Formats: sequence, C-alpha cells, structure tokens
Amino acid sequence: MMRRSPRPAYKPGFRSLRTFPRRLALSIALATTLIGASPSAAQAGVMDKVKQWFELPDQVDSLREQYDTTKQQLKDATKQFDEAARQSRETIEQYRQAEQRLREENERLAKQNEQLAQAVNGLQDAESARNDRSRRTWMLIWTAAGLVGLYFLSSRLFRLLLRSKHS
Repeated sequence: MMRRSPRPAYKPGFRSLRTFPRRLALSIALATTLIGASPSAAQAGVMDKVKQWFELPDQVDSLREQYDTTKQQLKDATKQFDEAARQSRETIEQYRQAEQRLREENERLAKQNEQLAQAVNGLQDAESARNDRSRRTWMLIWTAAGLVGLYFLSSRLFRLLLRSKHS
C-alpha cells in the first residue's frame, strides 16, 4: 500500500488559480504604466473612446431631457392647435348662423319690397287715373264754356244780321 502525503496531489489548474489574480494585477499595472508613459495616437483614440463610453450616461440623460422638453412642447402645441381649431369651429358656426339669419331677413325684405312695389304701382295707377279724370273734367269745362260763349256770340251775330235786314 502506498502512503499518501498530507499534501494534496498536483492538479494542473490548481496552481494557475492562485497566480491568476497576481498576473492580472501585474498586467493592469503594466498597461497603465505603458499608456501613461508614452501615449501614442492610437492609444489616445482608444482613451477618447473610453472617455466617450463613460460619458454616454450623461449624454443619454441630456437626450432624455431634450426628448421630454420636445414632448412637452408638442403637447403644448397640440393644445394650442386644438384650441385654435375649436375657436375656428365656433367662429364658422357663428358665421353660418349669421348667414342663415341674413338669408331669412333678405327673403323677408324681398317680400316686403315686392309688396311695396305693388303698392307704389297701385298708387301710380291711381294718380294716373286721377290725372286723366282731371284732364277730362277740365276739357269738359272748357268745351262747355266755349260752347256757351259761341252760343252768345252766334245769337248776337244772328240778331245783328236780322236787324240789319229789317232796317
């Protein structure tokens, strides 16, 4: 029988697990030293990208604020538009009502004008008839006066003629 030692048996990955954190720490320290010691153009670009990566949450917050502001402005503009549309509808309705009232009033006034035109025509016809009667009456009076005057004149002339033949 074989004797076992108090030491655990060698396993290939066991030793590497103990040294992995040490190697990682050394690698990070070496990388930071190299980056800080002589930054090249490629490293500067990488550093800028890393900085941008860490600044992304701030940019996201800024974009979110802009989005919220724009969203609120859109809501305000929508409210203003809705209010303007409502006022426009009310104004259009008022104009329609006013137009209807004016049409009804125009119809009423047209009927009234027609009645007045008939009344004026009736009065003009009555005036014309009165003028015709007046003219006929005056014609009759002047004719009668002329006949009476002619009668007196002819009777005088007839007497004179008879007297001149008798004398």
